[in-house]
Amino acid sequence: MSAATDATVSPKTKQTGDYVAREVVGDKIDLSVGQPSPASLPLGALSQAAAHRLSSPDAELLLQYGPRQGYRSFRQSLAAFLTQRYGTAVDAEHLMVTAGVSHGLGLAVGALSRPGDVVVVECPTYFLVTPIFRDHHLRVHPMATDEQGLVVEELEAWLRADPSHRPRFVYTIPIHNNPRGTTLPAARRRRLLALAAQYDFLVLADEVYQLLSFPEEACQLLAPTPGHQQQPQQEGTTRGARGSGSVTGASCQAGPAAQAASEPGPADSRGAAASPAVGLKPEGRGGTGLLPPVGSPAGPAGQSAGPPSAEPLPLPLRCYEELGDAVERAATGGGNGGASSSGASGSGIQAGGSRVLSFGSFSKMLAPALRLGWIESTNAALLGRLKEDGVISSGGCIAQLSAGLAHSALELGLQDAHLDGVVAPGLARRCAALCTALRTHLPECRLLRPRGGYFVWLEFPPQVSAKALLARAEARHGVRFTPGPACGGGSEHCARLSFAFYTEQELEEGARRLGQALREHLTQEHGQQQ
Repeated sequence: MSAATDATVSPKTKQTGDYVAREVVGDKIDLSVGQPSPASLPLGALSQAAAHRLSSPDAELLLQYGPRQGYRSFRQSLAAFLTQRYGTAVDAEHLMVTAGVSHGLGLAVGALSRPGDVVVVECPTYFLVTPIFRDHHLRVHPMATDEQGLVVEELEAWLRADPSHRPRFVYTIPIHNNPRGTTLPAARRRRLLALAAQYDFLVLADEVYQLLSFPEEACQLLAPTPGHQQQPQQEGTTRGARGSGSVTGASCQAGPAAQAASEPGPADSRGAAASPAVGLKPEGRGGTGLLPPVGSPAGPAGQSAGPPSAEPLPLPLRCYEELGDAVERAATGGGNGGASSSGASGSGIQAGGSRVLSFGSFSKMLAPALRLGWIESTNAALLGRLKEDGVISSGGCIAQLSAGLAHSALELGLQDAHLDGVVAPGLARRCAALCTALRTHLPECRLLRPRGGYFVWLEFPPQVSAKALLARAEARHGVRFTPGPACGGGSEHCARLSFAFYTEQELEEGARRLGQALREHLTQEHGQQQ
């Protein structure tokens, strides 16, 4: 059975030519492509934005070297946009322009660490982030995740286990996680930031998906913590909301602290009633729905897998810092809990200052080729260190012209219109189509249904090797995906599927092909009758 004879839908979504880093051609449906659909790229809007900005007064100076932090009026427009979208105030002076999240991460770890420092990374994680850390000679330590994201209890246990366990950074994708689609709940956010204060480390919050919540989710936001003023939204609008690297040396499986979290019990410090990982109710925990295999009990009285819980989506991570610090100070009597002199204080952090650097980008919500993003930090000392970076000192703003285009897209309402009219609803439709098709064609599997972002995390039956299945699926059925182990050390029987690139019909066809490949694999490799 070849891909050609197996296909009932030949994919029309393709990209090729000199402009693209990754060509997508032929009849294969490649669910590993974590890029926006070519049809969603806003050529007309950016043409309009360019005409507007380049015809403005003093436009020739936009072509000059720019201020290191990014020019002020752009940062003010960006701050106003983020304030409205985040539901909490953003100050222009807390923003610094980057050439996207990857550049921002490289900038931060280069300025705020020394070779040999440790960065704790979620496992699995965005698989191209570990080379960034290793390029700066950091030691990568993986930390377990579950259906709520980073298992903060495991992190705390590791920190307490040995005085040498003192990371410089913890890297997390706290909302609509890549690859698992999970969202870190408020209680874990608070505890993570309390630990950052107690053990003296910085938190690198990759929040590129914060603005990519699906429309039906974006209107729900958790109340901010004290000291953060929630901004009103305009009536009638909806505001809401990245090869193969690997992390080695430790298992992604949660240890005793995480295993305890999976045992039935009352609501606990994780902010939700604990329930078993197998057979979770559709509402799940932490804002994702874990869908059981079709034909198995989904909840009380065989409840079918419906939409995820209406638990509001959390605000950006830094909004939980004050409360987290206050709780920890009360618990420890104001001590540092064993912080090491080699911790974040050596990177210029001031006593009482924020330990969060938030990374955002226009890549997913406007266009990747802009290579434009931002770092947000309320800690002036940290931003000061970033502005002293040698490349920034020499060349000024790293993305001056792109900032000008985005500035006009913000001022003219083009960014709002594209995000609300194209990006968010398109992602929601694609995600729904893929999840429905996966439940139809792969009833043996489980998936975490996200509430935003780009990715679905699929669990095959435990005896299945995702790498072996991928070889069969690609060669005989014309479909590809990213196996779990390629996602920074994910489980052998899991896979990341992207729903961002293809149409709903193509995603449905991709799921059908994958289902056929899985059934053939189970029959031939494991002797199971279908």
